[in-house]
Amino acid sequence: MMPLSGTFQIINWQESIEQQFNDGAKLSIALVQQTYSGDIIGNSTVRYQLYYNKSGDALFQGFETISYQYQQETAQLTIKHDGKFEQGTACSTFMVVDSHTYVLKSLSC
Repeated sequence: MMPLSGTFQIINWQESIEQQFNDGAKLSIALVQQTYSGDIIGNSTVRYQLYYNKSGDALFQGFETISYQYQQETAQLTIKHDGKFEQGTACSTFMVVDSHTYVLKSLSC
């Protein structure tokens, strides 16, 4: 399998609190739009469910659908995110759940 290289940029993040707890923790949902450049060129939408603890660190899960071009072919890819946000840094493990063109494997940070 050939490694892929590229970058993504978050272009829109809309988050709403679903439940606020007395100790400052909360549950929220975020709808995020991103663009990709590099080996994969395209756009995506991610829907995250997030749990923030009282210190502001978070656990999150979500599904992302990427519409992209790879080697001049248009395709869609759906991946599952499972991650955390601690001390200002996000880290996520990705698992491909559907790929209409190429078989891609899981990625993690």
